Amino acid sequence: MESPFLIHVRTVTGLEPLLAEELAALGAQDIQLRNRLVICRGDLETVYKANLWCRTAIRVLRPLAAFTARNEKALYDGVQSVDWSQWMTPESTLAIDADVRSSFTTHSLFLSQLAKDAVVDQFREKTGSRPNVDLKSPDLRIVVSLFQDEAQIYVDASGESLHKRGYRRKAGEAPVSETLAAGIVQLSGWDKKTPFIDAMCGSGTMAIEAALWAKNVAPGLLRKTYAFQQWPDFDRALYERLMDEANHAVVREINVPITGVEIDPDVAQIARENVERAGLTGTVNIVEADFFEWDQMGDVPGTLVMNPPYDERLPVDNIAELCQAIGDRFKRAYGGWTASVLCGNLEATKYLGLRSSRRTVMFNGSIECRLLKYELRASTGEKKEVPAWRAKAPEENVKWKERADVFANRLRKNLKNFAKWAEREEITCWRIYDWDVPELPYIVDIYADRLHFSEIERNYDHSPIEHSSYVQLMVKTAAAVLEIPMEKVYFKKRKPQKTGGFQYTPHDATGELIEVTEGGHGFLVNLADYLDTGLFLDHRKTRAMVQKETAGKDFLNLFAYTGSFSVYAAAGGAKTTLTVDTSSPYLEWAEANMRLNGFTGNKHQFFRSDTIEYLERSRAFFDVCVVDPPTRSVNRSSGREFDVQTDHVRLLNLVLARMKPGGLVIFSNNFRSFTLDEAALRQNQNLEIQEITKKTIPLDFERKPSHRCWMIRTPQ
Repeated sequence: MESPFLIHVRTVTGLEPLLAEELAALGAQDIQLRNRLVICRGDLETVYKANLWCRTAIRVLRPLAAFTARNEKALYDGVQSVDWSQWMTPESTLAIDADVRSSFTTHSLFLSQLAKDAVVDQFREKTGSRPNVDLKSPDLRIVVSLFQDEAQIYVDASGESLHKRGYRRKAGEAPVSETLAAGIVQLSGWDKKTPFIDAMCGSGTMAIEAALWAKNVAPGLLRKTYAFQQWPDFDRALYERLMDEANHAVVREINVPITGVEIDPDVAQIARENVERAGLTGTVNIVEADFFEWDQMGDVPGTLVMNPPYDERLPVDNIAELCQAIGDRFKRAYGGWTASVLCGNLEATKYLGLRSSRRTVMFNGSIECRLLKYELRASTGEKKEVPAWRAKAPEENVKWKERADVFANRLRKNLKNFAKWAEREEITCWRIYDWDVPELPYIVDIYADRLHFSEIERNYDHSPIEHSSYVQLMVKTAAAVLEIPMEKVYFKKRKPQKTGGFQYTPHDATGELIEVTEGGHGFLVNLADYLDTGLFLDHRKTRAMVQKETAGKDFLNLFAYTGSFSVYAAAGGAKTTLTVDTSSPYLEWAEANMRLNGFTGNKHQFFRSDTIEYLERSRAFFDVCVVDPPTRSVNRSSGREFDVQTDHVRLLNLVLARMKPGGLVIFSNNFRSFTLDEAALRQNQNLEIQEITKKTIPLDFERKPSHRCWMIRTPQ
């Protein structure tokens, strides 16, 4: 009989107790709860069952090794300590998923590459051949987790995340995952005998998960493959027996109404298609209706769940009014019911006007939420006092409208002043508003047919809930003036920094890249996810300058970000380009930008490194170099801090040491109080130093110049 081994099952915040109960029911032993994780002991049957039956699991992992890794060598050696010949052969394929937080590296791609090298080197040393990488359908999927210098090495039993049941090919704009939906259904307390309503159901996920639970359908029955099927010790007979048992356990018919209510006809159709793929036609009814008007829930009280828009990924006109309307609807129409509301805007929930019986912390993607459970009483018919914030709303709206009119007028004026210039210069990405009016602290950029709207965070004389409506009014005003549909508007917040400039509040990782053009070149930008979009618009003229200076020359791009300067240098006929940045994702982005413009091959190189470390080790020489450092940064692997004012002389001296005679360095930074120490730079060499800031500021940035720039030439 096989000895029990450790099994780690990952889940989402708030669902750990439910997952522990599911694992206990499957026969798992020694169960321990952790943050987003349940640890237990079991055998292969436990692994198979956990993948097949756990509704609240994301991934099932089998730990192989745990060790401390404070540097690259320690991690490499730790991965090599595993005997990988027990899991694969040199003819096998592998993929490595990496998860890193608070450690010597912050880049998952670098971590997975290092772990891959350790595995394949082990085979190469022993057999002379090595496994290949297959990211889509590998024979073995390895997971490397690094948290606070503690590494865990696993083999993945699941493959694709277990939330991917197989029935949802389309979703609405802000869906909950299948795993989270299943947990919400269970936490709602539904007895599987009384009516169940998924109000504002979107793609119908919670209604579908409720039906699968009620019919005792193992969520894994809808999947075709698992990673454990490729393990050397895969027991096909055991797996087929468990699948057969799961098929026989399904309750073919249930006599309980399960309804999803969705007002958008297109989204309702997506929900119906998902229901059909889940095999639940006739069990789940998707109703195209307004939840606030739909009144066909029947006489028997039941359970209602809801994931309303909460002004994060889905905009609403007024989140406070929406929450108040939901609370009023609950009281008028759902007396005796139990309602569970997932909300990511914690302040807004007080406008529901209800006292929750249970509050569970959850995360819907990256958004921290609360699942609020309400035991609803019948309406008393008493007149409700109008909240103070609503009583003064008309007065506020007058002031807001006046400000919106001022904003609209300034946008129209700027559009008139800049539109012909942008068209004449063939510029599709430009700044139309740069905090022109002190009372309207926004930055508005046009990216082709899209709008990038940034709010600069300040103190306001109204509540955060009211401010949500206020800002949305301004966003809609900009969209209307510029004739850009709201679905093509991207909103972010910026926090002013002591050093000057701003820091964005990060948003969800959508991975959405769109192509824009500048100077006849294409660039990929991401308007949703990152602190910046991938293209610094204020360096438009500087990039054009680089293109003119690089014909037949060796070009170096430091602090390269997404490589836009490298694209211009290559377009200018540079003999070689070297793009250096400490971020693997940005280097991949830079390489994609170069490929987009047809610049590939060995003459264009990309190097991941801290800039100072690269310059200290490099022995190469260059004709032209662009240096555009951050104001401040910290190298997380070495702990080394960089401050552009304090460290620019050392940085530039290292750069100048790598320049050929007559070489050109273009140095720029965004620190508004920056002072270039020319005397220190000239101390040991005859340099030509010229500030060229005015020549590099484009017309759309003249109102508020965002950088300073110098040309430094070395002697012939």
